[in-house]
Amino acid sequence: MNWESLLFFWGVWLLIPLVVDISQAVSDAVLVWRSREMAKPYPPLPRVNLPKISVVIPAYNEQLNIDRCITSLKAQTYPHHLIEVIVIDDGSTDRTEAVVNGHISGNPHWNGHIRLHNRVIEAREFGGVMTLVQGSHKGKPAAVNLGLARCRGDLIFAIDSDVVLEQEAIEQAVAAFLADPDLMAATAHLIIDRNLLVVADDHGHIALDENDLPTPQSLTLSERYLNASQFLEYMQSFRIGRHAEAARGELFTLSGACAIFRKEVLLEMNGYRGRTVSEDTDATLSLQRRQHRVGYLPQVRTHLAPVIRWAELSAQRIRWQRGQLEVLSVNLDMLGKAGRFWRWSLPLRLQTDHALTILRLIWLFLLPLFPLVGYPLSTVAQALALLYLLYLLTDIMEMLVAWPIAAKSERRLLREAAVFLPLLPLYRIVVYFFRVSGILRTLSEKPTWTVSGTWFQGLKTPTGQKIKNLAKAFLNVWAE
Repeated sequence: MNWESLLFFWGVWLLIPLVVDISQAVSDAVLVWRSREMAKPYPPLPRVNLPKISVVIPAYNEQLNIDRCITSLKAQTYPHHLIEVIVIDDGSTDRTEAVVNGHISGNPHWNGHIRLHNRVIEAREFGGVMTLVQGSHKGKPAAVNLGLARCRGDLIFAIDSDVVLEQEAIEQAVAAFLADPDLMAATAHLIIDRNLLVVADDHGHIALDENDLPTPQSLTLSERYLNASQFLEYMQSFRIGRHAEAARGELFTLSGACAIFRKEVLLEMNGYRGRTVSEDTDATLSLQRRQHRVGYLPQVRTHLAPVIRWAELSAQRIRWQRGQLEVLSVNLDMLGKAGRFWRWSLPLRLQTDHALTILRLIWLFLLPLFPLVGYPLSTVAQALALLYLLYLLTDIMEMLVAWPIAAKSERRLLREAAVFLPLLPLYRIVVYFFRVSGILRTLSEKPTWTVSGTWFQGLKTPTGQKIKNLAKAFLNVWAE
């Protein structure tokens, strides 16, 4: 094989996806560093002429999560008399209804403490309005719309029942919307927090330790690895990814876990639509169609428990990938239209996430198999080590950029997760396979919220001899 063939081979199958991944990460990191002022907290608000806030929480069988979600709302620094909380019980079969009614009556079913990043937050007496609405198990979009019909606030918080808001979250969001009249919707900053993994019984009652505090759940090494990897992944996705997208005015998706809207834009869109399994991304692109400004608020910190089972993680990522493809399919008519987002940003995302998928897949499998057709093992090992090192250095660079703009509490969690940073590229490879599975399943399954992860549990790999035979056959065909 001459040098032109070698250049073509390595350029097409290896260097292109590598350059695309790393160049995008470096570009985003530079932009985030240059616009780091965007992450500064807003000063405290005056206590006059403040808008009313509506918090809409759809819940289905969330007896444990809904309790601490509501407790975090009770701990907000924003004036409670300006907050209304609307919980939509979407046909739960557990104690979700009883837990919410306990909060409404002033008798929550446990001690009202939340442990966030090794700090205990106590709920205050709630001086706002809390309402429970009964749904009929028609899914999250229908549940959210049911709540929206009852909202009286000027700003609408659409949050999941399994999130915990930091005490200043609502106040910081209001400050951002007051400071920028053109901001129509924004996504909060999500933090993966293992402190939300606590010991609880089947009725949602949390076990308390000798200090009357929630008992943390002990994790295996695999679970600790998943927790740390997701924390680092979300740190990059929000502190770097969402920040850079918002700075360019090209935000692709509002977080379904916590998104804030001006009421008028939700009325304009007729609420959430259930035509895809990713209604948050669908809502974002609907806003982009109308040329509304959509932002990211790093000051609105929201905590989320990690997924600590591989099968559950695979189901989650398959659903996300399916949702992305479904949303893109219903917005293809906008590709190439006027505006940077539709003419440049979205096509680039399609190219990166989908067009290069086959290239990534091929070189990921192909490179380790080169010794079977005569390549020196040492050369292949060096190439693999170099690839791994480049991706690891990229991850470290992004963490260094994120560190100065992260909150102190987030830095503490980052220090705990940093020990697993060298293994983050391995986690990304596994998640990549989940995404590929999501692409394939999108072509054959109807849209549903629940995706089975049993395929991962029952996964069987071919024997070494079968791999060798397949590799030789594929490489021989390719060489010819």
